[in-house]
Amino acid sequence: MIAVISDVHANHLALTAVLEEIERLGAEKIICLGDIVGYGPEPVECVDTVRQRCDITLCGNHDFALIYGAQDFNPIARNSLDHHRSLLMPRPDAEDETERRDRWQFLKDLPYRHVEGEYLFVHGAPRNPVVEYLRKIDVLLGLKKKIAENFQEVDWLCFNGHTHRAGVITSDMEFLVPDELRGVFEPSFQQKAIINVGSVGQPRDHDSRASFATIQDDKVDFHRVEYDVEAVAARIAATPGMAHSLADRLLEGR
Repeated sequence: MIAVISDVHANHLALTAVLEEIERLGAEKIICLGDIVGYGPEPVECVDTVRQRCDITLCGNHDFALIYGAQDFNPIARNSLDHHRSLLMPRPDAEDETERRDRWQFLKDLPYRHVEGEYLFVHGAPRNPVVEYLRKIDVLLGLKKKIAENFQEVDWLCFNGHTHRAGVITSDMEFLVPDELRGVFEPSFQQKAIINVGSVGQPRDHDSRASFATIQDDKVDFHRVEYDVEAVAARIAATPGMAHSLADRLLEGR
């Protein structure tokens, strides 16, 4: 069994709850699709835990922006990354300089994609793995060229995150949510699919529970895990420089 997580967003309580559930399920491998940082109150703890527990970790757009700059981000996201950068960036005068250097190098070295057999893993989309979004609206609007060009990069199944909403886009232009699938997606060998595993640390489907997926025998199970959302929201609200709206959206799952 492979567990796939994404979009931790510095939410260590959610990450811990998900990892406990993954251990209970007996997964042999954990793949993180990126965005360890951004939005949440505990970037250092999340980077350390992902480094220790995940077998493969990819680069998300927030991880990239932390290192190279967040000029294209909205002010709320940019301010949270500025705060995280202050906690993670190496500083010669810092008591934890060695640890900071190691964390920074880990984030800087994150790969953009990972392939295992006919499985492709990215943060965003197959053709642009760090920043491109693939959303339900792309299917509803019939953006066939965009969808087709992304599927050209996929042998069979692709796993992604980035939108913070779990779901499946099929190569024949369907979008399926986990509720419609009763939490399980069994792909056809005649059809390609791009499978979004949702977000650990900031779900946006109006369900505040942490989201992840597992793969076993080519079957994909979607999982939701409860954790103390109120405690994380309180930590965000108490962190200087971080918008209180980030706490509100966490509570509301949006």
